[in-house]
Amino acid sequence: MELTLVSYNIHSGIGTDGHFDLNRVGDVLREINADVIALQEVGDYRGVTSREDQPEHLADLLGLHMAFGPNVVRNGRRYGNAILSRLPILKSKNYDLSVPRREPRGALRCDLDLGNGRQLHVFCLHLGLSMSERRRQEALLLSSDILRDAVRNDPVVVCGDFNYWGPGAVPGLVRQAIHDVALELGSRVRTYHSRLPMLRLDRIYVDAGVKPLALQAHRTPLSAVASDHLPLVMRFEASLEARPPSRHRWSSSVSLRTSGPSDGRR
Repeated sequence: MELTLVSYNIHSGIGTDGHFDLNRVGDVLREINADVIALQEVGDYRGVTSREDQPEHLADLLGLHMAFGPNVVRNGRRYGNAILSRLPILKSKNYDLSVPRREPRGALRCDLDLGNGRQLHVFCLHLGLSMSERRRQEALLLSSDILRDAVRNDPVVVCGDFNYWGPGAVPGLVRQAIHDVALELGSRVRTYHSRLPMLRLDRIYVDAGVKPLALQAHRTPLSAVASDHLPLVMRFEASLEARPPSRHRWSSSVSLRTSGPSDGRR
């Protein structure tokens, strides 16, 4: 099955012109017309923007199913990652990747219905700014509760804002099971800053059940101003054939906290 996925840090709907305009973000997403949309920095807990429910607004605007993983809830405002999808969302779960005394971070997982009993597991995450913080969060990603059960039979996509400037974003053990699409296709796409993209902060990783076909930054006059990141777009084929369980062993000495499962909704 051929699909399009976009990973996009929307900066709470605040553009490079300093103006809040969530409809502008929606217009960028309409330009892309992706089947699966993974968003970071959704919502606003600082009180800078309006109080509207950003993930709900974007889902209604685009007519898509939606799951939201809030990492910060403050004064009635929520902030975190969201996944919007044309495919039905069978289940979603938000994993806490927070490190003490740092901004709360998380990874949102959605199990999407490909039909015929097959699923596509999509992880949308936003890692921390410091190297030590990201290393601890990588250890959490190694947790059996996050990745191991997902890589057994169905295709997996791990995407988001990794906040890495250098060449590597996941440890070697993870790279045995999921692969950097940019390296696989020989296209190290830069998405930050949107007006003059110099850094490859946004990345997409896949396992053997996903065949990447193309990867590009969506660079238009609108996307250059809608957020400080450009959308990262992947066209791919998701395998509908059952696979044997993964041979890779996953382990972590770091405890994991989750916010519990939830049903997919619009």
